[in-house]
Amino acid sequence: MHRIVRVLYLVSLICAALVLGLTLNHVLQAPGSRALSGPEWLTVQHTFYGGFAVVGGIAEVVGLIATVALTITSLKGHTIAGTAAPVIAALCFLGTLLVYWFGNRPINALVAIWSPATLPSDWSWYRNSWETAHAISACLGTVAFLALAIALLWRRTPSEGSARCSAQDDPNMA
Repeated sequence: MHRIVRVLYLVSLICAALVLGLTLNHVLQAPGSRALSGPEWLTVQHTFYGGFAVVGGIAEVVGLIATVALTITSLKGHTIAGTAAPVIAALCFLGTLLVYWFGNRPINALVAIWSPATLPSDWSWYRNSWETAHAISACLGTVAFLALAIALLWRRTPSEGSARCSAQDDPNMA
């Protein structure tokens, strides 16, 4: 069971890092995006962001599944405090999915069918909403990543729980 928990932590942490990295990338690009004209912005949207939703979506879904599984396995033999990090991370992954479905996805669907000739006059409102949704997801990704990383750093291993430590308990001692 200990190895399963470690694998779940690793998968959850990798997914949180991917979500954080992808969404933070959007946040860091926002000042440059705001300097573009409507047609330039639309060209960027049509050209550069195809893989973000695929990788990010997979990371959010797998991260949610892994952290829910981690929460369930952590409940066995641990205190409520010991399950706080996976619960926080799971809620953050759920939040990023909700922000995508209700924030980014509807805007992505509109932008995909726009052309420079059909770009609405209020296009900057959509750009700002799209960027705000990514900023919210970046905050949620940060919290998920930090919760999992801190929990991993402070997590006690079975060998730390006893006075004796053997090579069987600690693979680094072998």
